[in-house]
Amino acid sequence: MRFRPPCLLVALVRHVCRAALRAFITALVFMTCTVAALAYLGVPLPDADELMERFESISQLARILS
Repeated sequence: MRFRPPCLLVALVRHVCRAALRAFITALVFMTCTVAALAYLGVPLPDADELMERFESISQLARILS
């Protein structure tokens, strides 16, 4: 006899995964619209390399302060 998880647990996991997917898609659309609007207005946007350097400096600062 195979183990079957309770129906309520499966429904809960499905609901949580669906909510997380919706939140991810919403955030992706929001970021795309924000970046497009800022680019249209002429605001200089940082490159991917510059963003990575900033994240590295933040992680180094966190290590120093901890």
